[in-house]
Amino acid sequence: MSVLVKKLNDANAIITAIYDQAAICKAEDRAAANLAKSADIKGFRKGKVPVAVIKERFKSDLRNEAMSHLANAAFEEGLKTIDKNNVVGAPIVSKADEKDGALSLELKVSLRPRFDLGDYQALIPAAQFVEVLDKELNDMLERAADSVTPLEEIKEDRALANGDIANFDFKGSIDGKEARGASAEKYDLKIGSKSFIPGFEDQMLGMKKSETKEFAVTFPKDYHAADFAGKDVKFVVKLNAIKMKTKAEITDEIAKKLLPNVKDANAQKLREYMTNTLREEKKAKLYNEELRPQALEALVKKYDFDLPEVILEQEIDHLAGQKAGLMSNEELNALKSDEKALKALREEFREEAKERVKTTFIIDAIAKKEDVKVSDQEVAQAIYYQALQTGQDPKSLLDYYRANNLFAVIRMSLMEDRVLTKLLDMKAGGEAQGNVSETQGNVSEAKPKKSAKKKEAE
Repeated sequence: MSVLVKKLNDANAIITAIYDQAAICKAEDRAAANLAKSADIKGFRKGKVPVAVIKERFKSDLRNEAMSHLANAAFEEGLKTIDKNNVVGAPIVSKADEKDGALSLELKVSLRPRFDLGDYQALIPAAQFVEVLDKELNDMLERAADSVTPLEEIKEDRALANGDIANFDFKGSIDGKEARGASAEKYDLKIGSKSFIPGFEDQMLGMKKSETKEFAVTFPKDYHAADFAGKDVKFVVKLNAIKMKTKAEITDEIAKKLLPNVKDANAQKLREYMTNTLREEKKAKLYNEELRPQALEALVKKYDFDLPEVILEQEIDHLAGQKAGLMSNEELNALKSDEKALKALREEFREEAKERVKTTFIIDAIAKKEDVKVSDQEVAQAIYYQALQTGQDPKSLLDYYRANNLFAVIRMSLMEDRVLTKLLDMKAGGEAQGNVSETQGNVSEAKPKKSAKKKEAE
């Protein structure tokens, strides 16, 4: 075997290896011997199949296995010249030629680009102090107190009106038969909230305590339960009581209900907690909607370096594949049969892919400089949180991400948030206001907002 390593630029290298016929045969013999140990062929005991039979029966598979072995051997030999810690992802066999009994292999190797970060902090926009207005705080306190303030029954003998909270029993039927899932007792509903099927609350207006009323409501055609969609449902409703919320006041008792895990909770601690909560919400909005995009744009514009071609092409494939996934079968079939159109589709995403890949390496370099890390446990927690938010089974979602090699995608998304948050906090004068949004909510999609899929050689 002869191996030649050629570095094309800071991010790409080519390993060329030439094997003679003897090396090819040796690799095939090795593959056949390994397969013979586990092959199950009729007429032979398992593990006792002659190598000659294996070679005859699995000729094509053995050649592929031999090629893979020889490519790996070439890569290992090439790593004696290339720093393996600088390799990103797995090599790609870009060419395999057989001539006069010899095999020539060409491997494309991706390298981590080298560039000088310099004073990257100077590129980060300054965040102004986030102020919480009195009205914002008072509105939030009022909503919070209202959520734990008990309902109070109205003693006055009057008709049910908009804004009242009705406590009632109801039973629904379709064509004279009781409709399963359309009955309840002592149900509380704020009239005018439009929480029920359109028309239901309107029919209850004017009812008095202990009154029973019958009326029909037509369910929407697109209603989520097929048994009710587009059907006329007859309801029998009995109004048990009319209730209203008492005026919510911020007291120490209310504070204890809202802050059950805070020792000696009181109204003042509640105000401080709500102030910090509002400040974090406003700061997160400022960071996410304004400052993070500005910071990313400045970083991407500042640095110019070579990109690994293999990773770039993979990212183009990823983006083009996403668009293809939204196409109809007819459009997909037409695309597959039109090489020019397929090439044009990929080229649509070249610039976006470049920016994503470039962003990945910039964030990765700054993360190392700032000692910012995201553990496997944090990635799993983010996915678990996403499952809870979307009503999915956490274990199934975790298995999906693992099976599709998407852990690195989520890790990069979290890393990007964490790095930019730290830089913005530092620019704002430290982290006195706390971390903003290392958000698990940002993994709603299986891809980072501005980052390519991170492919590192472990």
